[in-house]
Amino acid sequence: MAQGLNKVKRRIATVNSTRKVTNAMKLISSVKFRQAQNGYLTRKKYCDELQNIVDSCFTVASLSSTSCFLHEFEDVEKTLYVVVSSSLGLCGSYNYNIFRFLSSVYKNGDEIIPIGSKIHKVVSDDPNIVHYDDYVGILENITMGNARVLSRDLIRKYRDGNYKKVVLIYTKYINQIATKVEKLDLLPISYNRNEHDENFAPDLEPSMDEMVTKLTRKYLANLLFIKLNECYLSENSSRRNAMDNADKNAEELSEKLTIEYNKARQAAITQEITEVVAGSTSK
Repeated sequence: MAQGLNKVKRRIATVNSTRKVTNAMKLISSVKFRQAQNGYLTRKKYCDELQNIVDSCFTVASLSSTSCFLHEFEDVEKTLYVVVSSSLGLCGSYNYNIFRFLSSVYKNGDEIIPIGSKIHKVVSDDPNIVHYDDYVGILENITMGNARVLSRDLIRKYRDGNYKKVVLIYTKYINQIATKVEKLDLLPISYNRNEHDENFAPDLEPSMDEMVTKLTRKYLANLLFIKLNECYLSENSSRRNAMDNADKNAEELSEKLTIEYNKARQAAITQEITEVVAGSTSK
């Protein structure tokens, strides 16, 4: 009986020790989440206004411009995927959902730019996947400068005619408890056609093609910047929720084990009393 009590007692200590870790991780993730959320919401306002400008200008430009930034290369089948995962674990199904989504859209011959060590390990383990390792750690320091470097590289690769399109696979932030893996066409530029601008076209300076090129560079850099921030926000939201669930499960398990320990201890005490009474009666 004593061995059983010691075993339960050790399990309670282990669970409580684990709970301290999950609770600390939850607190850290909560702080990072709040910081990421404030930064993301502020930057998103600017990106939304820029999207409205892109919609108007590219609606007009698409009517006459033959720029590759507005039209796919029809004789190319290969797609370049920019896939954003986390570099750390303990974030629930965050990375698994990204891997599963990528496997559903990836075709033989496509190439990948992995961002985050988790997706980098997956693609590195497959010798058949062509990938580029230049931006694996970009989430550790999300700056506008890093976003510009990535956007310039994507534009150069795309303009060379190597890919039909460039696609971003990222985790969309919905709310504090929900995220969703989605894909977004980066090149050619994905925009919402505005029928009003087709009838009342704005004047574009200095020229149509030059405007498309300059606006594409600015827009793509800002789009990547806001999406990387959104991925970082989604990651910390997922980690906070995962650690919160783990903390609650540890608390529930600790309570059950404590009840089990108290019952076993009470049973042991009752048995000892019964043996003492039985011994004194037999005399």
